[in-house]
Amino acid sequence: MMIRGKLRYHVTLAIGVTLTVVFACVAYFYVQSQEQSILGEYKRSLHKVTDSLSKGLSSIMVENHAEIMPAYAARLKSLRGFSEFVILRTDGSEAFRDNLSINSVNALLGSQAFATHSKPERVPNMNPTTPAFARVLANAGDASYEVVDGSGRRQLVFLDAIPGGPPCIRCHGADQLVRGVIKIVTPMNTIETEILNMRIQTILVIGAALILSTLCVGYLLGKSVVHPIEAITGAMARISAGEFDSKVPLQGGGEIKRMAETFNLMTASLKRGYDLLLIERGKLTTIIEAAREAIIVTNANDEIVLINKAASEILEKTDAQVRQEGFLCLLDDAALMNQLLHGVHTQTVAYRGRTLQVSAASIDAKNGRLMGSAALIRDVTEEHRMLDELKRISITDALTGLFNRRYIDTTLATEFDRARRTNKPLSVLLLDVDFFKKFNDTHGHDQGDRVLQAVGACMKSSIRHYDSACRYGGEEFVMILPETGVQGACTIGNSLRVAVEEMAVDGLKVTISLGAATYPGLDVSKAEQLLEAADAALYKSKEAGRNRLTSANAM
Repeated sequence: MMIRGKLRYHVTLAIGVTLTVVFACVAYFYVQSQEQSILGEYKRSLHKVTDSLSKGLSSIMVENHAEIMPAYAARLKSLRGFSEFVILRTDGSEAFRDNLSINSVNALLGSQAFATHSKPERVPNMNPTTPAFARVLANAGDASYEVVDGSGRRQLVFLDAIPGGPPCIRCHGADQLVRGVIKIVTPMNTIETEILNMRIQTILVIGAALILSTLCVGYLLGKSVVHPIEAITGAMARISAGEFDSKVPLQGGGEIKRMAETFNLMTASLKRGYDLLLIERGKLTTIIEAAREAIIVTNANDEIVLINKAASEILEKTDAQVRQEGFLCLLDDAALMNQLLHGVHTQTVAYRGRTLQVSAASIDAKNGRLMGSAALIRDVTEEHRMLDELKRISITDALTGLFNRRYIDTTLATEFDRARRTNKPLSVLLLDVDFFKKFNDTHGHDQGDRVLQAVGACMKSSIRHYDSACRYGGEEFVMILPETGVQGACTIGNSLRVAVEEMAVDGLKVTISLGAATYPGLDVSKAEQLLEAADAALYKSKEAGRNRLTSANAM
């Protein structure tokens, strides 16, 4: 009330003073010019603050450290010297108070990148159709107007746009020119006081001497307003260039000093947030670059935006080549990548002589719009080689290279079941080396091993590609002959017997005795019984003088 009374007194005094026409014109135009200059300078200082805040917000968001923003926004509202200092969305509601933007960004990124508020609340602040607010959204600039609060005090409402841009596209898309609006409401009492002082000084100084008044006003304005504002402007420029340690000297007093203090506090907060973002970015970069799996990510425009070091090594392509060829040609097979994106998302594929496990998926927003794609590629060549080798070892006899007893049990049971279902014949040849003990006793076990190896090699060369040559144990061998009848089994067995008889192992002659059994034709219901029948036939061959084949079906 004292300020309002004093204002009325000076206005009345100013109106009551009778001036000459020239003095009135000079005083009027000079006062009007100075009022606009003071108000314009103040608005420019507010714009510097909002511009610095916008850039700080962009840095925070680009570095994925949005979790500090609710506390940061709350701190802005508590800054001294401002009636209101808030960040608004384009719909006029306060930002960072609810989960609307967080849910939208998480949906766009396809992951829970940002935590939601536990107690969200939607706080409307401005009607988006307000003319000044609408101009800011349309022109991506600033706007201001004056209001009178409930106490009759004039307030300056300053609105400035938070522009969108390339850093915002990843999280918010590229469909909005303005991401939000910074609203600052500040009392005009300081400006009014400065204007009143200027009027009084102008009237007094012009009444005495125009030159002296001009020098005095210029000196006072320079000392009390221009120099502090220049200091703030210079600090803002340095901070915009990345010098976050810059501070504004606490020059002058009143509103300017409070503005400098507030700016320094805001800068310190930004510096802490920026340091934390650098630390987190370093951690994330280390994890991605240290990963042994290839990681490739695209944006909504199908442009590759992330390639780690492992990707170039696994794909045997440079980063530039990967970006040029595009996401679908990562494995030089667009059809395969389309299948991974829209069907089975994980598949093991052969690529340039290696085995890769590829996982790929498209990331869609709730409205069905594509947000991007991601691929994770792992080289499993050695793992598959080891698994194949372990499998081979588990079913292979180490001495002869033939299949072992485990393979016989599994394969013979499978083939017997198939023969029963299809009513097709299945034959088994069981054979052993005649007088094998003599080779070991007379010539040593090494010689016996070479005999077994020679018989095994002869078996491999005598069978068809779908037959199985196996070592049953000791000097006994088994041949599994699918879809082979009695006559065919006997033909194959006798051919093998003759081939063994005709060969020499280190100058030693070797012969074998064989027993054959064929299903159907025998009263057997299990694979083991078929093998037992072949064993009985083998025994008959030995009783009959060895080096011969006996068929259980003819017994």
